[in-house]
Amino acid sequence: MSNLKNRLSKLKKQATNQVETLEEVSTSFLDQQMKFPLVFKPNRSGLNLEYWAKENITQFRKDLLQYGGLLFRGFGIDTVEKFQSLMAAFPSESLEYKFRSSPRYSLASNVYVSTTYPNDQSIVMHSESSYAPSHPSQIVFCCIIPAAVQGETPIADNRRILKHLSPELKSKFMEKGVRYKRNLNQLMGLSWREVFQLSERAAVEEECRKNGMDFQWKNEDDLSLEWTKKAIWQHPVSGEEVWFNHALFFNKYMQGKEMLDLIRKEEDLPNNTCFGDGTEISKEEIEEIKAAYEQSIVIFPWQKGDVLFLDNMLMSHGRNPFEGERKIIVSMS
Repeated sequence: MSNLKNRLSKLKKQATNQVETLEEVSTSFLDQQMKFPLVFKPNRSGLNLEYWAKENITQFRKDLLQYGGLLFRGFGIDTVEKFQSLMAAFPSESLEYKFRSSPRYSLASNVYVSTTYPNDQSIVMHSESSYAPSHPSQIVFCCIIPAAVQGETPIADNRRILKHLSPELKSKFMEKGVRYKRNLNQLMGLSWREVFQLSERAAVEEECRKNGMDFQWKNEDDLSLEWTKKAIWQHPVSGEEVWFNHALFFNKYMQGKEMLDLIRKEEDLPNNTCFGDGTEISKEEIEEIKAAYEQSIVIFPWQKGDVLFLDNMLMSHGRNPFEGERKIIVSMS
């Protein structure tokens, strides 16, 4: 009887501690209409986010699956070391950034500076590596230094995007998928060595064959690639339909006038997309996709120490132009 009482007392204490742990944070929404991201703030100073995350990992995963994005604000995660330590608290495998589409350099083991595009340029909305043979299930951003002007990371719900597409366009993408085209060279964009993180042509060729990519060497340093992937996926956990691709990001109509003026032949563009059967995604269809993103987006200013978790299949992200120093770091898992 004594042992039973002790066990009941222990279980009651554990339950009480769990309630106290949950009550150590308060939650709200930055956008009451969109209902994402869900924002967590500590209710007392010095609350250890690593400890809280470990104690509430089940609820964390449930919330991430429901809302797609979770923003932790006011927990003081404001250095690379603190961010790296936080990421180690989650029982998931950090990923190396391979099959790259954008310039990015490493700060620590699987912790990167966010894409180093010119400050005055936007980064088109996308889900990380949705074009690649494999992609992260989760991407996490941490704000070390917020920009003086703008520099936000807009996020959009991929479930909502799909609902804003016309049935006709959705049907075309469901049936045909997306055909990706890339020209890798040292003069424009990234070289094949940077993209594949490999130094031998034979190793690159093997990687292409393994992942169903058509490839053609134009010379020692120029490589053309083509491959097809689905545009609309089912989330592996929730089963929800999601818009998950780089059809907009890589498309010729998003390349900018300077690029189109510089490269007259469409087949020589660094990146382009079409439907999986090789037919063009028209300018009107690209505008429809852009509008679907715009109707599904939330934009908020970064604060120092912010940590933003995104389910990569449920949420897209981009970047607004900025002025001043900006340091947003990233990890993928």
